[in-house]
Parts: sequence; C-alpha cells; structure tokens
Amino acid sequence: RLSGGASIVKHSEAMTSARQLVDATIGISCHAWSKGAEELAYCPNNHELRIVDGNDWTEKFRLTEHDMLISAMDWHPETNFLVTCSHDRNAFVWNFDPAEKQWKPSLVILRVERAALDVKWSPDGQKFAVGSSAKCVPVCYYEQDNNWWVSKMIKKHKSSVLSIAWHPNSQILASGASDFKARVFSAFITNVDTDGQVAADFNTPVAFGETYAEMNSSGWCESVAYSPSGAVLAFSGHDSSIHFATFASEKPVVQTIRFSFLPLVQLLFLSDSTLVGAGHDANPALFELTAAQWAFKEFVDKKPAAKAVTTGGSDVKSRMAMWQNKDKTGTTAGAKADDESAWLKHQGTITCLKPYSNGAFSSTSPDGKLVTWCLS
Repeated sequence: RLSGGASIVKHSEAMTSARQLVDATIGISCHAWSKGAEELAYCPNNHELRIVDGNDWTEKFRLTEHDMLISAMDWHPETNFLVTCSHDRNAFVWNFDPAEKQWKPSLVILRVERAALDVKWSPDGQKFAVGSSAKCVPVCYYEQDNNWWVSKMIKKHKSSVLSIAWHPNSQILASGASDFKARVFSAFITNVDTDGQVAADFNTPVAFGETYAEMNSSGWCESVAYSPSGAVLAFSGHDSSIHFATFASEKPVVQTIRFSFLPLVQLLFLSDSTLVGAGHDANPALFELTAAQWAFKEFVDKKPAAKAVTTGGSDVKSRMAMWQNKDKTGTTAGAKADDESAWLKHQGTITCLKPYSNGAFSSTSPDGKLVTWCLS
C-alpha cells in the first residue's frame, strides 16, 4: 500500500494503482499529466484547476480563473503549456514562470456561444483545437506580433462537437459530433505550419477547414482517436459500437465492431495495434489488431478470485442490504446486486483517459478516483 491512500493490486494482465483524489460526492471531470508524470493536473468537477505532485500527491497550486466547470485539459510534454477549456466558453493557456514560481494564464477568446467540451494540443505544440457545443471547432495558435492566442474556425458540424483528435503530422484534425458523424478536416495554417502542407493518406491537400472525409456513426460520436502512426482513426458511437477507419484508398475503409456492453466515451491508442476504450461500464476495454482485423480482447479490470464465504452474520448483512437498497432504489436486489460491480476500481462512468507512460494509461471518473493501469 502506498502513502496517501493509494493501493496497488496486481493481476496477471495489469498492474493498477488507485487513488481517491476527491470525495465520491464531488468527482473529477478531467485530468492531465506533465512530462514524465512529475505533476498531475485535474478538475474536481467545478471551475478549479488543481496541480499536485506526481510522487507525494501534495497540492502545489489551485487556480481559479475559470468561472464554470472545466470540461477538458491537455498538457503538452515539450512546451510544458497546459491548456484548459470550460463551460464558460473560454480557454486558458497556462505557462509556469520559474522565477515567480507560479502559473500564469493567457485567456483565449474562442468566439463560441456555447460550452467548450474538449481540447487537444497538436503533437508539435504549435496549435490546439477546441470542440464546442456551438457546432464549431476553434483551432488556436499564438500570434507573435500581437502577443496573444487567436483562433480560426471550422464550421462544418450540425451539432455539438464532443471529441477531437490530431493526426501525428499536426495538420489534420478529426472530430466526433452528436450529429452522428466523424469527420476529418484540414487544420493547416500557413503562418504556423511553415514546412509546407502534408495530406498524409489523402491524395490532395485542401484548404483550412475543408473536409477530407466524413463517416457515419449510428449514434452520437462520443470519441475519436488517431493511432500513433496516423494510419488508423478510431471513433466510438453511443449505440455501443466502435469503428476503425483507414484512408489509403479513395474512400475511407471502415471496420465496425458492435458489442454487448455499454457505450465507450473515451478512446486512447496505446500502440498502432492496441486501443483502450472506456465509458459507462466503468471498466476499460482492450481492442487489438490481429491479422489486419480489429477485435475486442478483454476488459482490463479483472474480478479478483472469490474468497471463502463465512456464514457468521452474512444473513443479517444480506437482509440489511436488501432494505437499504429498497430505500434507495425501490428494489429488493440486496447485496448481490451491489457485489456485482463493487470489485471494480471505478464506481462511475470513466470520463477521461490519458497516456501515463509506455504501455500505461490513467483514468478518472465522477467517483473521485484516479486509476493508473499498466498492461504487462
């Protein structure tokens, strides 16, 4: 057992470390790691940005520039810039000043009329994009002459943009929206991408904001993610489906997998052949590429072996649980219903996945827990 209440449990497939960062009645909306996981930034389901030490978990900073819930954040490993977006329709780029030993915010006017929902740095750290409820995606970059962050708008959506993902070349941007579409756009900005435009797997480059590809999802497109090489774009639907798209041919080639568990709201590639998705089942699901086909492999969180049952007091406990459950939900399912999911590390929908280290990732949930997963 670690200091500060973290516990490590080893399964044959994964080593996990769970930490209760805030009370379960508060929850965590999103989180992000600094380079080398030296520091962790997270939002306790409100307007605050908290930064803690990644080793001893002491709180170092509590920043309150936002007025409403922080919905997403991203920490670039090379520039050390931390970007946050919020339901207050704004974004801040945070820069640490070593001389004053404090984080300094730069307000980014997104020019959106509704909440900002997702934010991601481009891999080169020169731009970031924000998904919003205003049916648009501001792509923001720093304008040296005026000393501020400005944005260019992608306006091809018909509903809220729930998720965004950058291609590794930092010039192509994917989005998932609640209009049942996943789209791929050009995010090439002449003054920023000075090495020239690259179209990757697409034949002909297009202007900023124009569409490279558009694909259907049978439900809200909850999340999008690019593989490390950029060869595959994955997107998940609210109809309990996941789709893997490649663009080597004239039209996108999409493999669809439908599953029996609840929808995935977060996707993260661990490698070009491994993807983890998480959502309403509170248990990360692993997908692998084998023989040119993607397939669901297993859930990462494993139920521990059953312990020997002792009879003393178990009947009384079961009856008490039955009445407690009836009082809360109006059912008599009792202790057995609670036990079915009580072993899970998370006790709520997993709403944020982030890379942690090689082959490892972390997750947070409205249950207030941070869990790190290291696959063997």
